[in-house]
Amino acid sequence: MAPQWLSCSTAWLLLLVCIVPVDMQSCTGGIPGIPGIPGSHGPNGQDGVKGEKGDPGEGGQPIRGQKGVAGVRGPPGRPGIKGDMGLPGPAGFPGQKGEKGKPFSLSNKQKYFFSNKRAVSNVAEMNAPINFNRVILPELALQFQGETLVNGTFQCKIKGVYFFSFHVSAKTRVCLKLMKGSQEQFTLCDGADGFLVTSGSVVLDLEVGDTIFVEPTRYNGIVVSQSSTSHSFTGFLIFPTS
Repeated sequence: MAPQWLSCSTAWLLLLVCIVPVDMQSCTGGIPGIPGIPGSHGPNGQDGVKGEKGDPGEGGQPIRGQKGVAGVRGPPGRPGIKGDMGLPGPAGFPGQKGEKGKPFSLSNKQKYFFSNKRAVSNVAEMNAPINFNRVILPELALQFQGETLVNGTFQCKIKGVYFFSFHVSAKTRVCLKLMKGSQEQFTLCDGADGFLVTSGSVVLDLEVGDTIFVEPTRYNGIVVSQSSTSHSFTGFLIFPTS
């Protein structure tokens, strides 16, 4: 009898233990509380131990795709570095024989220039040719002497391109014009406290009969001396045009 009683007592005791908490909650009438706010994240963990080396992958050949469409042609590149000089080429064929030149005649070349100086004591008149009355190279042989000026005026006899220049000394101020007939080619003016020298030059295309001379304006103080050699007028043919 005793063992059966103990087993029954033990069973009831276990049943009371399971039932009592339920009854206590129902007696007190308590309501479960609101869940609390989750806590903040903890710090990152430390790195783990390095793992073992993995097994090698499967070996294989890369697969080559099809050739793509050609792209748009790009702009030209920069010029390259200059290359070395090549070998000389073969000699060319001889050219055609030129025309026979005109025979040289000393008489045809003797009067295509002049170079005179002014050696007179009279004052140069305004708006009139300055008289360059003396040849600078009188000792030349007759066949080499240049053109003769008439009252300081050169008259063209050979059509062509000519060069002319003049040099004039003056006191305080000077203003000169180079004339082609009645046409003024250019005017040069200068001034100083004392003596001065003005010079000018020009290239002109002349026809036969054209006249060239230098004339002063009202504003000039040209030095007047019969022994002066500081005034000169020169001209010569560069090349004929006919």
